Amino acid sequence: MTIISSAKTYGYSLLCMAVCSSLHAQATPIGCGVPKRPVHIYYADPVKGSMNGDGSAMRPWSTLQAVFEAGLINGQDKASGVVHAGDLIYLMTGYHGKINIDPWHGSGKVLNTDFITIQGAPGNLPVLGPLYGQQASHWVFRGLIFQNPPEGAVGELVYFNHTDNILFDKNTCYSVPDATNWTPTDWANSCSGLGIYIDTSTSCTISRNNFSNLEGGAGIGGDGIIFTQNTIDYFANDGIDFFASNCIISQNVITNHYGLWNDGYHHDGMQGWTYWDSASTSNVVIDRNLVIASTGAYAAIPIVPTGGADDYLQGISIFDGVWNNVTVTNNVVVARQAYHGLSLYGMTNATIENNTVIGQFANGFNQVWLGVFVSQTGAPPVNVAVRNNIANAFALASGVSYDHNLAFVDIGLNLGVPIVDPQTVFVNYSGSTGIPYDFHLCSGSPAIGTGTSAGAPTVDFSGKVRSPSSIDIGAYAY
Repeated sequence: MTIISSAKTYGYSLLCMAVCSSLHAQATPIGCGVPKRPVHIYYADPVKGSMNGDGSAMRPWSTLQAVFEAGLINGQDKASGVVHAGDLIYLMTGYHGKINIDPWHGSGKVLNTDFITIQGAPGNLPVLGPLYGQQASHWVFRGLIFQNPPEGAVGELVYFNHTDNILFDKNTCYSVPDATNWTPTDWANSCSGLGIYIDTSTSCTISRNNFSNLEGGAGIGGDGIIFTQNTIDYFANDGIDFFASNCIISQNVITNHYGLWNDGYHHDGMQGWTYWDSASTSNVVIDRNLVIASTGAYAAIPIVPTGGADDYLQGISIFDGVWNNVTVTNNVVVARQAYHGLSLYGMTNATIENNTVIGQFANGFNQVWLGVFVSQTGAPPVNVAVRNNIANAFALASGVSYDHNLAFVDIGLNLGVPIVDPQTVFVNYSGSTGIPYDFHLCSGSPAIGTGTSAGAPTVDFSGKVRSPSSIDIGAYAY
């Protein structure tokens, strides 16, 4: 995965500016603003600190929870409190407790006029329990570890509701550090629900975080959300749920779904949904994401599926609601024993281009497809284009425009998509031997130079610039 470069200005990244620079025309800003250099720097140290200190490096406060509960933070009024808008609190190694950032739990004024940053001090590993933020504005959380509190699993490790301008960057979220030997009972009893849940919030950026050993990685709701360059590994339900307009989901890596815990739901690497079938969501970009059901890293989920009913993962899916202006490009999906590799329902004005969609199967179980379907209310797709994709199979509703695609099988819909041998397309198509997949195009691949430039993304999955005069099919340019 290509990483967007960042500036080392007191640890502040220009990631938000780089991603959002071309999107300022939106009514709702996409992603958060860019924090400035801190005005003042304070310290909290659970091991050596005391609430009798002054927050300096020599006399640090104790835990972050104690700092909030003491009312030392006021991001609106500099006449009270100690930490104000534009300031930074460095956290030292140790457990900093559970954090409530809202107007009702002694948190002070939380609608900051400028960013207040909570950051792991260089060389330190601060650990926190759940973080809950409501009616809060202009907060940065960076370089922190969020895990189950001492009393056990929670619904969400990080939860933001009715917030704006939140930057959550380079953090680690897990139920426990290592779940390699967890049993289905452990997943049911010790697994927290989501790493992060953003609901009814605006202009937030979630970037470069690691989510693991959780039921799901993230829930993304609201308006103007960027979710980029995150990793989600070893999860038991959905990797990402999204129900936000003006949303960018890009360059995330979603791997290793634990499919041996039957919770009664279907599981997806990424799933878009709405609260009711007639709800409308618009302006969504899904670009350069990787979904692989199993990399072979965990003994419980080998690359070759067991064939069990629960050992499956759907890829990128949108099943519910009405969706307008959706772009799905440059994604690589390896679903597991499921039909829905990349499936979109209820689409109007959508482009699905240069994706690679295959599946992991046991004994030919199911045939994964790239599909566009009528909505749950029966409305047909309108102005939907499917181009330059490589998929195991295609399932497209009437009225969908499609061209310059390659398939491995025809599932009987007689779409006329050229059928090719996958072994002639990729450097390494099959992971059945335990050798890692490699979906770069091999020499002589029928995908080389046979695509169309119409609507093609300017770069490929890895960030390589595509030649406009010779467009390749699939997520990777040759």
